[in-house]
Amino acid sequence: MDPDRDIITITLNPAIDQTVFLDQLRPGCVNRCSRHHLQPGGKGVNVSSLLGQFGIPTTATGFLGDQNPRLFEERFLHLDIRDAFIRIPGETRTGIKIIDQSLDQTTDINFPGLSPGPRHLQALEETLLTLARPGRWFVLAGSAPAGLDADVFGRIVRLLKSAGALVAADTSGEPLAAVIHNGADLIKPNHDELAQLVGCDPADTDACIQAACELQRTRVPSLILSLGAQGAVFLSPDAALRATPSPTAVVSTVGAGDALLAGYLAGLSRSLPPAERARLACAFARAAISRVDRILPPAAELIRQASNIEILPLHSGGGSQ
Repeated sequence: MDPDRDIITITLNPAIDQTVFLDQLRPGCVNRCSRHHLQPGGKGVNVSSLLGQFGIPTTATGFLGDQNPRLFEERFLHLDIRDAFIRIPGETRTGIKIIDQSLDQTTDINFPGLSPGPRHLQALEETLLTLARPGRWFVLAGSAPAGLDADVFGRIVRLLKSAGALVAADTSGEPLAAVIHNGADLIKPNHDELAQLVGCDPADTDACIQAACELQRTRVPSLILSLGAQGAVFLSPDAALRATPSPTAVVSTVGAGDALLAGYLAGLSRSLPPAERARLACAFARAAISRVDRILPPAAELIRQASNIEILPLHSGGGSQ
């Protein structure tokens, strides 16, 4: 396969995800977990892992601590992901997800991340320039690490766009505003992130959809709006679609949005039409929430599951353009 068709993911602030399952979370008491799971994470890393499982060539870059890269290196080797991470002094942070099974709630505890300096950012930018090609997709995902302000997202988008690359972004707050302002081609906010960006009520689904449509019409070519249990909206220059969710046993919602984006990009890589891209994205997300390790079923089974997902045109009653 043409190496120039790789999808490149950029994770500035990766994490080692430790998911802990409790029968019930009791603050102030000793809690004993029923099971736990440890894996390399960070939004871009998750996207690369899912693409790699589906057979889509991918390269992962960003910043990794030089004291604890083993889990990441093993994952990249296992899934044939090209490792282009910049190693910097220190430890990659840990993110703890505590799942209270009695309430079906997840509590996140995010540790401080690494603090890249100017020379580390320069090394990353040099790496990106060696990878950038006209038409090649880059995924800029997650948060900015300590020491780098939100404009680092805009700076990276400008760099990639100057080389003719395409940029998908999955972030929030000031970084989300920065990537839109600097010409991102695709964004994937959830309803809370979109509401924060445009000032609508996150509980008002129709208002969020209408805001997403206006944003796609005026500011960004393509937009995926994740609505959690209410499905997702897929907006692009050639289609406005909504996915209607079907009942699925939810084990963990951690990484569901990353899976949605990975599936959509996998569809783009395979030149699928809009509705089929949306179906594949939803199939990725359903598979991700059904188990804690975010392992996909075999590609043929995933495609079969995708064919059963209902995708409908987005009508005016649901916030169409």
